[in-house]
Amino acid sequence: MVDKKAYVFCCLDRLRSALRRRDLFVATIIRHTDARIGLLSGVAWENSRSTICRSLGHSLSEDETITKLNHQLDQTYRAVAANLPANPSARVEMSDGKEDLVLTGLDKLEDPPSLTRLREAVNSRLPRVDLPEILLEIAARTGFTSKFTYVTERNSRADDLGTSLCAVLIAEACNIGMEPLIRNDVPALRRSLLSWSNQIFIRNETLNEANAC
Repeated sequence: MVDKKAYVFCCLDRLRSALRRRDLFVATIIRHTDARIGLLSGVAWENSRSTICRSLGHSLSEDETITKLNHQLDQTYRAVAANLPANPSARVEMSDGKEDLVLTGLDKLEDPPSLTRLREAVNSRLPRVDLPEILLEIAARTGFTSKFTYVTERNSRADDLGTSLCAVLIAEACNIGMEPLIRNDVPALRRSLLSWSNQIFIRNETLNEANAC
């Protein structure tokens, strides 16, 4: 005999676990969608492969890249294992017959009264505006979007893509994905242009230059 109520709760528990492991996807939800949906494939990947690999510092050979990453992982694992016995903030304890890694939490530091007063004074003077408006204003004042250039053309400018770049930065920084920012009636916020801007201009070196600016 099957207990239907228990069976339902079992299904719900397995469903939740599958969503967390990304083994199951919900097409209309950003958080639990297929992480591979934004990957390039076919002709689009072959056309962008050299540029993307160069910007990430990877070889065009997948075997060479995997070997390099395996070496880095092995070195990191050995360093962590060697330092574990002398690390007072990490220990292994037995729990229900299993070994669990326990990390000591950081001590909480209370804010000094002067910092509290300063934060209140600053907050009282800040205007209440939307985050995109702030980023667009900073872009207009500093011109940091000009630092996002092509990989192969260091002098190339992307001033006309300022709105698209700001939208991509907000999507990445807030971890909300592109969907909430797509506007088909605004050319700079169309899905194709946002995706292209993210793939071509958002790199470690351009982010560092923009931050410095």
